[in-house]
Amino acid sequence: MHFLKIFTPIVIAIFLIIFDYKYAYLNNLRHSVATLISPVYIVVSLPEKLYNWINEQGTSKDQLLRDNQNLANELLKLKVKLQQTDALTLENKKLNTLLESSYTLQQAKFTTARIENVARSRLKKQIVINKGSNDNLKIGQVALGAKGVLGQITQITPTNASILITSDPTQYIPIKNVRNGIQGVSQGVAENKHQLFVKFIESESDVMVDDMFVSSALGSKFPNGYPVGRVTHVEQRKNEPFMYIVLEPMQQIYDAEFVVILDDL
Repeated sequence: MHFLKIFTPIVIAIFLIIFDYKYAYLNNLRHSVATLISPVYIVVSLPEKLYNWINEQGTSKDQLLRDNQNLANELLKLKVKLQQTDALTLENKKLNTLLESSYTLQQAKFTTARIENVARSRLKKQIVINKGSNDNLKIGQVALGAKGVLGQITQITPTNASILITSDPTQYIPIKNVRNGIQGVSQGVAENKHQLFVKFIESESDVMVDDMFVSSALGSKFPNGYPVGRVTHVEQRKNEPFMYIVLEPMQQIYDAEFVVILDDL
């Protein structure tokens, strides 16, 4: 009897397995039982699911915050790089404008420099550049802008140089009229203006408004043929041996950022 109690359930189980495998009659019963006990599975697994959900929510929030911060940092870096690119593009454009100026450089060797400071008053008009004796610059060298003569180096340090600009009242430049070759000397105006007077051109000389004056090699102070200024006013004053002529410098300070320093003449 004891053997039958053990063997009978085994036989029944084997019979049901074979019967279900062959004919699948118990599918409906199995489905009904699974549906009946499914709430039990939900209740049993609920604590674990709740724990995982809370943990995921915290992790997701921290991750989103980290991702947001990383994106903000990357955006800032890209903006900085874009600004640097824009600045380099503008700088290259200005350098190209300087080197592709309206005049032709007559010397093969020159030094480019950036203007670091502009000092202008009635009696002193000069700029400071970021090159000096360490870059083989010397007192007396001529500085050019993209449109013409800017001035001449008067002071120098190892890392910087001061350039006395053409409109300084102590700056004299030998000049000549491009149209007819009449020669004179320009001098800066002791006012808060960027203007030049032309001296030593005799009355009745052929000088007209819009005539251009360029540098002359007279005295070997400046190289020959670089634009200095354009005539804005001409007047023949009574009892005066020379004409009263005003020039507007070709190279203005406000639109200059780089300069070309010519080698010694």
